Amino acid sequence: MSQINYRTINIDQLDPESSVNFPMETLLPATLPQPETSSDAANVATQVRQLLRGGDAEGALRTVLDTAPLGGDEGAKQVHLATVTEVLQGIRQGEMTRVLEGVCAGDGGAERADCLMKYLYVYSADGLVHLPLDSSISFRLMIVY
Repeated sequence: MSQINYRTINIDQLDPESSVNFPMETLLPATLPQPETSSDAANVATQVRQLLRGGDAEGALRTVLDTAPLGGDEGAKQVHLATVTEVLQGIRQGEMTRVLEGVCAGDGGAERADCLMKYLYVYSADGLVHLPLDSSISFRLMIVY
């Protein structure tokens, strides 16, 4: 009888639920958006600036949170981060509660609130942008959400 070295057996191949036994491509959703480029993000920034100039802060925040670059390159993410910063700085402190209630209400409001919280975490963790309203936005978002 030959001796088998049990330390060299890959037990993942024996497990039917292991990730080794099925292609990883099947884990990707079928509705994955196309990767966004920095020019696409710049187009969104232009639309958002027009909304801000028109006085529609809620629409600008809703647009910028709905168009977050999920599969974009680093340039697209930086342009979009600057756009989010511009929108948040363009909202008056007295309007913040009303704007957040409007953005977080309705269809897709929870996803927009999650996206906004992710941006706030990026602001506070990396120290990229110092918003004067960081704690105010976080507190009001927790109340609204």
